[in-house]
Amino acid sequence: MFRAFIGLAALVAGCGVSGRGTKCGIAALAGPTMLLEEFTKPGTTIAALPETLPPSLVVRMVAGDAQRAIVGRTDSSWIVGVDGPLPGLDQAGFGVLLVDRLLGPQGILIYDGPPIPGAPVIGTINLDATNLPLIGLTTQTAGFQDGRCPFFPDSLKT
Repeated sequence: MFRAFIGLAALVAGCGVSGRGTKCGIAALAGPTMLLEEFTKPGTTIAALPETLPPSLVVRMVAGDAQRAIVGRTDSSWIVGVDGPLPGLDQAGFGVLLVDRLLGPQGILIYDGPPIPGAPVIGTINLDATNLPLIGLTTQTAGFQDGRCPFFPDSLKT
């Protein structure tokens, strides 16, 4: 019984006394999962590249680390080069560009598994020696993230 109590205490301490760690952890999983449902709604899947090409974006592994990325364009697609390593890359499968209806391109979430069937590939994410397909959504990102735990931290934006 005492070991169980010590284990539970260690788990609670790891989450943070205020509970913010727990809330951010839940938001880091729930928000990106709900975002994938947006692909089923008419008018949300990006079929053509946005007009505005930001010089950089934040790329985040779902429920993982974030890193700054440089954005470039070919004739028909975007090429996104991540500046540094992202732990969990061995499980990466595809990226989703999030374009906020009001604010424009916000960042890219990297998911594991195959891309959403039927979603047009609008670019490539270059992570070290790995290239991932980039698909996109137009939505209001604020509805999918906790304001205290943003997907794309301002500290990584230019």
